[in-house]
Amino acid sequence: MLTALFLGISYGFTAGISPGPMLGLVITQTLQHGWRAGNLVALAPLLTDLPIILLAVLLISQLPISALGWLAVAGGLFVLYLGCETALTAYRYGHTSFSSQTLPSSASTGHARGPVLWRAVVTNALNPHPYLFWGTVGAQLLIRNYEEQGAAGPALLLLSFYACLVGTKLGIAGIVNRSRHWLQGPVYRWVLFLSALLLMALGLWLLTEGLSSLL
Repeated sequence: MLTALFLGISYGFTAGISPGPMLGLVITQTLQHGWRAGNLVALAPLLTDLPIILLAVLLISQLPISALGWLAVAGGLFVLYLGCETALTAYRYGHTSFSSQTLPSSASTGHARGPVLWRAVVTNALNPHPYLFWGTVGAQLLIRNYEEQGAAGPALLLLSFYACLVGTKLGIAGIVNRSRHWLQGPVYRWVLFLSALLLMALGLWLLTEGLSSLL
């Protein structure tokens, strides 16, 4: 049981802090809409990963490499779109009147919760890395722990994995949200631009990864 706990914590923490589309989305949505929006993004894997795990464990070994390649291409294009949208938000922010250039409060996310969660779910569903992890390393870990410890082994592994994965991203959202208090005017605009560039870079990375597997 300790082995399953250790593996879950190790892989979950690593996945939580690794640069990727979901981490970029946590940062940009927290900057734009506050900590509640960042938390929604951080919680998205709890909504999307169960079918990914089932699909990966049952089918991933039978899928052609091109399937994951096309998934990466679609994910890269979507993350690029999110980056462009964030850059447009920064541009509009810079061209509003100075008196209106205040940071959005956490309460202002009420009307945006649906779009924020939708973007996070789509981003994670089109990200090939969860499929690759659960279809290779993750599936083997679950099966091995089930054979050695019964249902309790994989259950503990999944629980510790997602506790660390989601907990790490929640912590990052909290840190970014605290930084928003000293981000005002032009500084906030440039940080938003940098976040947009981060998303664009991650989108291009996914796109290149997908195209390279198809060629």
